[in-house]
Amino acid sequence: MKLNSDIVYLKEEEIMGILPTKNTEFEKIKAYSTYKVLLNKKLRALTKNNKDYWSFKGNSYREYGHGLFQYPAMMVPQVIQAIINNIIDIYPKIKTISDPFVGSGTVMTETMLRGLSFFGNDINPLAILLCQVKSGPFFIEKLKKKSNTLMNRIKIDNKTNYEVNFDNKAKWFTKSTLIYLSKIRRSIKKERDIWARRFFWIVLAETIILTSNSRTSTYKLHIRTKEDICERGDNIDISQIFNKILTRNILEYTNLCNKLNENKLLRDGYYKHGLQIDFLDAKDIKKVSKANIIFTSPPYGDNNTTVPYGQHSYLPLQWIDFSDIDSKIERNILLKTSNEIDYRSLGGQKKITKEDKLQIIQKSNNLNKFIKSLKRKQKDKINKVIAFFRDLDQCIDPILQSLRNNGIMVWVLGNRRVGGKQVPLDKILSDFFKKRNVSVFCKLSRNIPSKRMASRNNITKTMSSETILIMCKDK
Repeated sequence: MKLNSDIVYLKEEEIMGILPTKNTEFEKIKAYSTYKVLLNKKLRALTKNNKDYWSFKGNSYREYGHGLFQYPAMMVPQVIQAIINNIIDIYPKIKTISDPFVGSGTVMTETMLRGLSFFGNDINPLAILLCQVKSGPFFIEKLKKKSNTLMNRIKIDNKTNYEVNFDNKAKWFTKSTLIYLSKIRRSIKKERDIWARRFFWIVLAETIILTSNSRTSTYKLHIRTKEDICERGDNIDISQIFNKILTRNILEYTNLCNKLNENKLLRDGYYKHGLQIDFLDAKDIKKVSKANIIFTSPPYGDNNTTVPYGQHSYLPLQWIDFSDIDSKIERNILLKTSNEIDYRSLGGQKKITKEDKLQIIQKSNNLNKFIKSLKRKQKDKINKVIAFFRDLDQCIDPILQSLRNNGIMVWVLGNRRVGGKQVPLDKILSDFFKKRNVSVFCKLSRNIPSKRMASRNNITKTMSSETILIMCKDK
């Protein structure tokens, strides 16, 4: 055995022998170091015959509930599958996975399919609702009957009053659209079971995005041209759109249910292991429970200039009953403007003090170099970068507190451009973690075959790759 820079070289059979049997502190450290080396080796071996393995070009399909809703910038399920499977192959004692930026719940769903416990959080109520739906319960036949009842209820509703009242509603919806969406909302609220209402809210959310006057070519709220709105007029068949999404989502839900049943992970329709989803800012995490793996993909920059998750969710959230998500959410505050959710997200508050700047650049040489590379006249851009990394840094300690000793972290990152220069998010984040005795032991790169995110936002049009950092706490 050769020890060099915390890397232990052993035969694979020796490694597998060490992990489950050694109990002394030295042997635990040795086994843990070996575990990291083997995981690094296994993940890199996947690119031996296919250098573009991690892009999953032509193979990044969404099934088993991943296609329930087109949430912005969703993670690729196959990337998560490959990494988690390889971790479990080496260390099968993994029990719990967490995602502090849970988004659409892609990590959560992949965790469930492997029979593991999960906890996660997000600052966007629509993300929380989507995860609640994906987590079950799974009463498929009841859902089908309730769906038929819902469609009949909508059909016989002859009321013409609006169910929502918010600024500029007439800007974002035609009169006929407001009337029909109100029929759907009233009909959903008459459903007695919250699990079914939540399912229907997600269907309504996508229907709203497709029938509003906002362009679907961007995640931001951008009004269609007058000509486009007039041309669409009253020709939108909202009933057909809603029914089509409802039918598709029932199929997605059924496939997820069947897969969980196949793996014997359901009991009377409920997932057998622990699941917890919280409406919570990552900076405010105070977990008693601990995860073996933290697997996440945070925003790559402030929402205003990258992916505006809050703006994308603003119109759907106006129609959804927040008491079905979390009664503690202050609806009037969170939806007082279309930018409020994004304002509360990483980098949303742009006010920067000299102390903020000094403190954050001291934690990363790479951030300091990047800031110096920007021209002084780009003060606004500099402040946006500083604000984002200030907030991201504030999330790290709470996130680390929810990681078990010897736990593994997987962060999927993209390096966007500011002022014509690429922000080295992966290197800056590595600096932040290094200050906390957390090191990167495996770094992977993946090309982004789809330019969907780019087409949705000009700021990210040059982002063609992502970096995956796999880290652990140093002994």
